[in-house]
Amino acid sequence: MSAHVPAKRLAGFYFWYFAAIGTLVPFTGLFLQERGATPAQIGAIGGILALTRIVSPYLWGHYADRDGRRMAAIRITLGGGMLAFAALQFAPGFAPLALCFFLYGMFNNGTMPQFEAVTFNHLGANADRYGRIRLWGSIGFVVAVLAMGPVFERLGVHSMPLWVAGLFALCWLTGLRIPEAFAPAGEGQAASILGVLRRPAVIALLAACLLSQVSFGPYYNFFSIWLKDHGYSKSVIGFLWAFGVVAEVGIFFVMHRLRRFWSLRSMMLWALAGTSLRWFLQMTFVDNLPWMTVVQALHAVSFGLYHFAAVSLVQQLFPGALQGRGQAIYTGLSYGVGGAIGGFGSGLLWEAMPPDYLWLLSGGVALLAWAIAWRGLKGVEI
Repeated sequence: MSAHVPAKRLAGFYFWYFAAIGTLVPFTGLFLQERGATPAQIGAIGGILALTRIVSPYLWGHYADRDGRRMAAIRITLGGGMLAFAALQFAPGFAPLALCFFLYGMFNNGTMPQFEAVTFNHLGANADRYGRIRLWGSIGFVVAVLAMGPVFERLGVHSMPLWVAGLFALCWLTGLRIPEAFAPAGEGQAASILGVLRRPAVIALLAACLLSQVSFGPYYNFFSIWLKDHGYSKSVIGFLWAFGVVAEVGIFFVMHRLRRFWSLRSMMLWALAGTSLRWFLQMTFVDNLPWMTVVQALHAVSFGLYHFAAVSLVQQLFPGALQGRGQAIYTGLSYGVGGAIGGFGSGLLWEAMPPDYLWLLSGGVALLAWAIAWRGLKGVEI
């Protein structure tokens, strides 16, 4: 990492952004449930958010790629998302709630793909140091989950939107101090986005990432509700979310060392195998807190290792001038299409089958993702 890299500012942005996400993700289902939303409606909102991830990242990526001014775009996306989420506090019914989530998604889902490109462009040849910066996002998530679980236990979860908006505001202020970072001049000028997308390795990577996020659908939408139904308190639910991210912090901290021994393909395969194992074990040990804590440690590979491998592969496979759109396409297909299928699907299946069986289905989907990556990424030994 060179001396001119604004590492502390980049880390601060990740910290506040994922502190907001750590307040949002574990408690949104409980917030909606308190507002009277049905499981199908909760799944629908999860699907709406996922659908915005299909469109929003590419629109903002195309906007930022015109002149490479990604931080300018980020200030718009983050500010708009912050205001839309604050409006949830005053939304009187399901339709206004859904509209606020839609607007939040259309703005905010354009933020992180562009910021990942900013971070990698600042790092340049020191991309293996990405984990040391990104881990501060995981730390922010952990701090928020541990802090907000007891807060919502005491005060109620109804005020969640204002807490999230406040944390996004701190992130926005941090972003004002981060300079633009441009891809090396001339890099990737001869490449076309369609030409890159036709490459078998790119197709396999995007398909595997899509299926990985399909498997996360029940986790993001119903994990907290599922734990509550099994007798867990909000504080314990917050602890389990936080413990998983603590494990994620650990793997981000040593990622640069793992990178010396493993190719990005190997990292992706281990991550997808760990994801499949996680869902199978979660179904088995739901009523055993010590074992559930151990299972949550697999978040280190199912998110931490997976995320590093995925964004690094995208950054390598999409040349410099296409980096913003490359990250946006990855986000749109995986978290967008995959998240929509997982979100809508889990909402429909939650009442149609025993909820515990959804984890068995998720494990099978993650295993299919592993098989596609194993075959499709052969020869990709970056």
